[in-house]
Amino acid sequence: MKHSRLQLNNPKTKIICTLGPSTNSTKIITKLIQSGMSIARLNMSHGSLESHENLIKKIREISDKLNTPIAIMIDIPGPKYRIGKLEEKQYTLKKNNTITLTSENLVGNDTIVSVQPNGIHNDIKINTSILIDDGLIKLKAIKIDGNNILCKILNNGQISEKKGVTIPGKPTSLIFPDERSIECLQFADKQNPDFIALSNITSAKDILKAKSLIKKTKNPCHIISKIERVEAVKNIDQIITVSDAVMVARGDLGVEMPIAEVPIIQKKIISLCNKNGIPVITATQMLESMIHSPTPTRAEVTDVANAIFDGTDAIMLSAETSIGQYPIQSVQVMAKIAKKTESALPYESILRDKSLQIQAKTEDSISYNACWSAYQLKAKLIVAFTESGSTAGRVSRYRPITKILTLTRRKDVQRRLTLRWGIIPIIVNELHSVEDFFSIALEQAILNVGLHPNDLLILIAGLPIGVQGGTNLLRVMKIPHSNEK
Repeated sequence: MKHSRLQLNNPKTKIICTLGPSTNSTKIITKLIQSGMSIARLNMSHGSLESHENLIKKIREISDKLNTPIAIMIDIPGPKYRIGKLEEKQYTLKKNNTITLTSENLVGNDTIVSVQPNGIHNDIKINTSILIDDGLIKLKAIKIDGNNILCKILNNGQISEKKGVTIPGKPTSLIFPDERSIECLQFADKQNPDFIALSNITSAKDILKAKSLIKKTKNPCHIISKIERVEAVKNIDQIITVSDAVMVARGDLGVEMPIAEVPIIQKKIISLCNKNGIPVITATQMLESMIHSPTPTRAEVTDVANAIFDGTDAIMLSAETSIGQYPIQSVQVMAKIAKKTESALPYESILRDKSLQIQAKTEDSISYNACWSAYQLKAKLIVAFTESGSTAGRVSRYRPITKILTLTRRKDVQRRLTLRWGIIPIIVNELHSVEDFFSIALEQAILNVGLHPNDLLILIAGLPIGVQGGTNLLRVMKIPHSNEK
């Protein structure tokens, strides 16, 4: 069976798009996929459960129609203070004026706004700094009266419903998971997504609590831990051990800690994830100017490229595709930057550095040597057969110069592999022998990637074929001439 060539044209670095009002139609989602989107993110902080359920169905239908795997990530809101309901769509705040933040559940305006969930008055002291909307608006608490906090406005800006309210550097009294988190986790549990992203977690315990609430999914759903709190940075080693992937959520990190520290934290987290062999996503404001402009700034282009040079598996678009004016162009620009950057990666030095990370296991040695052989022999492709995704994941970890055509029988595995760097996952029928693997690997490589006679393939799998377990087979195969088949 021939598969869509859309994946082949995508960069090795995977692109995640947040869907929203700008991108909830069949036509636009189709164009996002054709432009390079591998994963669709649904942000549960916005929209109704019904609208998200309908969008999930739509994504699955389009994915099937295009014969291209698109994973679904449901992003669960964590315990975070947000602006409550407002009388109007937005209000402009003026510098040196005052505004009251209250824990009371009321409809706000430009003089008083509700902050939900209840409790922000417990976390504030006189002269405490308060940031709204990732720091675009800065306030200072000047008086506290019960549930009300009178604040001085330190700069001009606009507020709207559901914008985040942050107290920099101070842990909140909110506990994960809160009522909204539980509601969204229970919703996600019924939708059988490929990934569940957890916002505002602070420790491994938070992740284990969330996992205990996910019981109905047909297949194990992979957990993505979003690192956006100071406490999470401090506990990053423990968080990585219980996570399936990690997201560097730079927006909240930049208001939780001094902004100059964010690039250092980003590099540290990417490096740790690379060493531990789990996917890592770099997110927030990557092409922020493209919300309103058809072209990015030079600084944004450099930022995307540097994340790829650092070793990120995926790059994510947020407002650029959810509410932006140029969602398709944003994905196209990101894909173009990624491809150009990947062509300049120092693959040999990357492989030499990663040789120090090889574990004393057969599967790790085989996976690394597949990548090294592909580089030395100038092979055109690595083909991996995988039951659970672990074989392909290990190969991806070592960042081969070639793409990795991954054969699997399971659609859930295929979709989860869309997060892995360099992997093109396709569905094949059940294999019964190593000869089946050799035959189908050759067939699919020619059919899907368009290889030519004498091109080399690196084949990797676990024996016995079809049994989940370690990787223990590596073979170099030459594409034969038609009269040699």
